[in-house]
Amino acid sequence: MKQTSKILLIAAILMVPALSFGQYCNYFHTKYCMPSENDLFKLNGQSKSALFSKGQTSELSIIVYKGQDYRISLCMDENLGSQVAFKIYETKKVKVQKTVEHKSMEEEMKDCDACHGEGYVDGETCYDCEGSGQVSTGKEVEKIDKEVQTVVERQKELLYDNSQDGFSNEIEFSVETTRRLILEVTIPGGGESTGKSKGKMMKSSDMGCVGVLVEHMTTPISGFYGTGF
Repeated sequence: MKQTSKILLIAAILMVPALSFGQYCNYFHTKYCMPSENDLFKLNGQSKSALFSKGQTSELSIIVYKGQDYRISLCMDENLGSQVAFKIYETKKVKVQKTVEHKSMEEEMKDCDACHGEGYVDGETCYDCEGSGQVSTGKEVEKIDKEVQTVVERQKELLYDNSQDGFSNEIEFSVETTRRLILEVTIPGGGESTGKSKGKMMKSSDMGCVGVLVEHMTTPISGFYGTGF
């Protein structure tokens, strides 16, 4: 009983830093992510901050709307390093064909290939097939029927990878059609978890806040639109 209480106490102590960090991270993006110098950009409510550990990957789903410009920027605690891996995916509904198996039980039948084609042999006894060509053995066997069906699945298509852009922590783009995007954030570092390293993961040197600042504005109209005589 004392040993159990000791384990629970240690677990509670280890949880304290994580809880403190979690509260500190709530509005990290509003304090530490640099907003655009363009005053037309406004804070988007899909912005979010979270507690990360080194080596962790997490996803944030957002919707971007037609006729809007977006700016997405990331910031993080210095103890997590100086580089963050950042990818943007679009989720699309795609029709795919899948083979579906249907299982059922049915009577086992045996061909009349013994007793001169008039029955089947069980041991030394010959049974009549009664002209049907097959006879039931009295047992059941599993039957598997396969059917090809067309189903709709959500698939991810890579749109942007900051490792191909000098690990930039910000991107701006215009949206021509409303889309659902997935922002994938990975903090480099970390390693395989061992019994000892699990305790270390709660230390401030291995954990920190990551902020994703999303800003938007109406796409400016360019060219000679609206002019005339």
